[in-house]
Amino acid sequence: MPALGGLAYLAAFGAPARLIAVNAGALVLASLWAVWGRLPTSLGVRFGIALLAAALLFFPLLLGPAVGGVSRWLPAGPVLVHSGALLLPLVVVLAAQATRFGPALLALAATALALQPDSAMLAGLAAASAVLAALRRSAGFALVAAASAGLAALTFGRGTLEAQIFTEGVLAQVWAAAPLAALALGALLFAAVPALLLRTAPREETLPLAALLVTLGAMAAIAPFPFPLIGYGASPILGLGLALGASGTARQG
Repeated sequence: MPALGGLAYLAAFGAPARLIAVNAGALVLASLWAVWGRLPTSLGVRFGIALLAAALLFFPLLLGPAVGGVSRWLPAGPVLVHSGALLLPLVVVLAAQATRFGPALLALAATALALQPDSAMLAGLAAASAVLAALRRSAGFALVAAASAGLAALTFGRGTLEAQIFTEGVLAQVWAAAPLAALALGALLFAAVPALLLRTAPREETLPLAALLVTLGAMAAIAPFPFPLIGYGASPILGLGLALGASGTARQG
């Protein structure tokens, strides 16, 4: 529903058809994977996938363009993919399933995000880790949460990126033209949280994912960071779809 609201926003505010097509295509792919996609049930295979996803967060430093002093994107043909938005939700869900190695996976992801740097993703990771620390009563997750929060504060404001229309400042743009529409769009974004919590997947997976989404939305509201789901960008839509398809199908004591 937030992504559908985002499509309505893009169309109503005159976004180029290419942007609308990218988000619509991402929504279709993410929905198909969330409903029918499944990862292998082997915990070892899942840990390998999580390790690969966390390691891929370093690739923008090697392959992606450096813009305004930050490197957060991977080239994917005609578009750039925001690595954190695409991969971090999946890493969070798989780390929640791998209780023993989960903190190490999230620590690896935090290191990559600090080097990019991406304080919004670090803040989201801190929130997700804090939830996991409380649910799992884990000192390891708590340490990752504290470190990620500190790194988010240290890297906040780094870079000289210009705010991109239709990606950053979405709610402010809509508010200036139609305050009620802005409230509705914001409500759609945060309405995804109770929807996540109503899933049959374990709360150890849904609660951290919800915390990540809320934090990314909050960071976008207070600073020029991309709005997840309601703004232009395939990465957060695909990232949430990947995470939903991976949730609820594996356990580890």
